[in-house]
Amino acid sequence: MAGASRYDSAPMILKEARATLALALPIVGTQLAQMAIHTTDVFLLARLSERALAAAALATSIYGFFMVMGMGLSMGTPALAAQALGHDRADRESVRRAVHDGLIISGIGAAFAVVALWFAGPLLLLAGQDPDLVAEAVPFLRALSIGFPAVIWFAVLRGFTAALERPRPALVLMVIAVLLNVGVNYGLIFGAYGLPQLGLVGAGIGSSIVNISILIALVLYIRADAQFAAYHLARGWWRSTAARLVRYARISGPIALTFASEVGLFSAAALLMGRLGANEVAAHQIALQWAAITFMVPMGISQAATVRVGLAAGAVDAPGIRRAGWIAIVLGMGFMAIAGLIFWQFGDGLISVFVPSPSSPVHMLAVAYLSWAALFQVVDGAQAVANGSLRGVHDTTVPMLLAAGGYWLAALPAAIWLGLFTSQRGEGVWAGLAIGLALVAVLLLWRFAAKTSGTIAPTAAPAVAE
Repeated sequence: MAGASRYDSAPMILKEARATLALALPIVGTQLAQMAIHTTDVFLLARLSERALAAAALATSIYGFFMVMGMGLSMGTPALAAQALGHDRADRESVRRAVHDGLIISGIGAAFAVVALWFAGPLLLLAGQDPDLVAEAVPFLRALSIGFPAVIWFAVLRGFTAALERPRPALVLMVIAVLLNVGVNYGLIFGAYGLPQLGLVGAGIGSSIVNISILIALVLYIRADAQFAAYHLARGWWRSTAARLVRYARISGPIALTFASEVGLFSAAALLMGRLGANEVAAHQIALQWAAITFMVPMGISQAATVRVGLAAGAVDAPGIRRAGWIAIVLGMGFMAIAGLIFWQFGDGLISVFVPSPSSPVHMLAVAYLSWAALFQVVDGAQAVANGSLRGVHDTTVPMLLAAGGYWLAALPAAIWLGLFTSQRGEGVWAGLAIGLALVAVLLLWRFAAKTSGTIAPTAAPAVAE
């Protein structure tokens, strides 16, 4: 590790690795469970029809863009709470404010997102999508939007439990949510259990019901648990000050825009696939589903890195910041290397989970796309965890600019050119994605190395005027 000191001994490294994994694994499980809600929808809709799957792919390309922006807004809570606890474990007021400000800022963002999702049809048509697919996608998107605020507020409260290094309650609730989602959505899609047969729209309604239910469950758990209840989160949660909200937005806003840059790139890729044909967009959705599943692991590790780096930053422990960040980065890259090998060797079997027929055009295209996903797994993990480590020291603006440049100035033009103007078509789009992820990974790793070696001055948290 750069700038190693006497504190970076093997026992200290192992201790930090254990602490990171103890925090990361339940967060990873929660991320995977949340992804499983969407994965089960894809699984069920693939059995409804390939056309329903293609329409859902268009809808989720828009929904996913707004969802990750909302998740980004929620991540100011663990970043601020972890630094407060690192400085003073008894500082409940600062933690409570981080949660309250997260609920307010993310709630405002969620309100705008719901309006945008409700009227997304013209945007899809403007992007050149099949009008018949758009006509099927819009009602599904509107049904999903009902539960959108619940998803984002759940993320804020989950960030609170993670900052206290107790992420398991959120994991348990998300596992329950997956099981509930399978039953409710199966019933509403196919008309089982005496429920109405609503097809694609039923999947959206069912997911919204589940998302609202688990938010309520987490709120009730926090109120009942002695450690969580001691923070009195319900006390005046709607009240804040302009200075506090500006401080929160200065940290979480760039995080949201960084997420939006990456997911916006993948959403744009889905729209490019829509221009190539229904088979291409359906295959893209299936391959991307597997890539998104594996990405939940470095995403969870990155959230653990934010907390661990934040605790060290609050304690003004420079070696601890370095140690926590680099250990998390190595863990994320190591897992993604294994995932890439699995994609490469067993891609056909993985695609068969969603499309059993190997002769299907959708199946064959999805296998080819998954091979490209295998190539960029390691760099995808590196950029995700490096970003989380930088959030721990409240360095969010420059990483946002680096990500936006890599994704939109390099990856998207490459994807457009290779996908629409060469014979590579869909594979060309995925090649463009790989270019962008590799570039951003290099830039963010350099940024974290420079921040922790003293090449770049540490980022100071914005002052709060009360």
